[in-house]
Amino acid sequence: MARKVFGDSLKNAMGKASTSDEDADLDLKRTSPTVARAQASVLEEDKHATRLIDPSTVRMSAVMDRIDPSDGLEELVSSIREHGQKVPILVRRTQDGALEIVYGRRRLLACRELGQKVRATVMEMTEEEALIAQGVENNARQDPSFIERALFVAGIIRELGKTDETRKNAQTIAYRALQIDESLVSRMNRIATGIPMELIQAIGPAHGVGRRVWEKLFRLCEKDVSRAREVAREIPRTLPGPDRLDAAITLLTATKATTPKVEQGERVKIGRKGNRITIDVDADLAPRVEDAIRKLIGELLDRSQDNPE
Repeated sequence: MARKVFGDSLKNAMGKASTSDEDADLDLKRTSPTVARAQASVLEEDKHATRLIDPSTVRMSAVMDRIDPSDGLEELVSSIREHGQKVPILVRRTQDGALEIVYGRRRLLACRELGQKVRATVMEMTEEEALIAQGVENNARQDPSFIERALFVAGIIRELGKTDETRKNAQTIAYRALQIDESLVSRMNRIATGIPMELIQAIGPAHGVGRRVWEKLFRLCEKDVSRAREVAREIPRTLPGPDRLDAAITLLTATKATTPKVEQGERVKIGRKGNRITIDVDADLAPRVEDAIRKLIGELLDRSQDNPE
């Protein structure tokens, strides 16, 4: 996939329309030698992909690939402080001229914390190209968890599939980015969107736990979303991620098994005011209660006739 760096972007930033290289050479010749050399130097620098830039000028993208990029950042900060940044991050320039991270969020955050410039590769990329590059880089990592990959899929579909027409393309981008089967894309999206985000954050990445366990949690959440949100506050944060996931499943399952039974007395309420007796019953009991009352009244009337006082 051919990509070009930001000669055109810098020309536009300097007030020039996008032109060919020949037109640019002519423009340089029409200026003074000093200005021409300065402009040529800037344009030549823009052709080099890797450079040092201020990390505060790079914004995060809408689709995240980690639940918490700052988790465990201290070790990376120490490594960069001692040995320097060895691997550049990838940044793209958006249509409004801003710099946006493609991958390397933790390196970006570490450099921000250290107050030093971040080494970055700046490239012209569409949003679709950036997401594919982000997904490919994620696959190369040793520690992507299932739920983080599922959230990445859901983020792509959310950002690129806002209409019925674009949703199919968003799914294609997702399975190309993660190199997975298209049917798995739909399943991962359902899981990531069906589990409340606060519960996912309470559990964390849960490295080493596969789809089946997360899918079990998803089905429990699907039955009682409000209870799933409550469970997010009940999970002990001192447990490792996989144990937190097990705890969430246990809490949701226990809720289903220990649902308090409604006492019969609460399903039939009898009130009296003077000579009037009122009976309120659940709808499913109404026919049987009516039959029982009619039978009882009949028996009472029969007894009164047999034993008049």
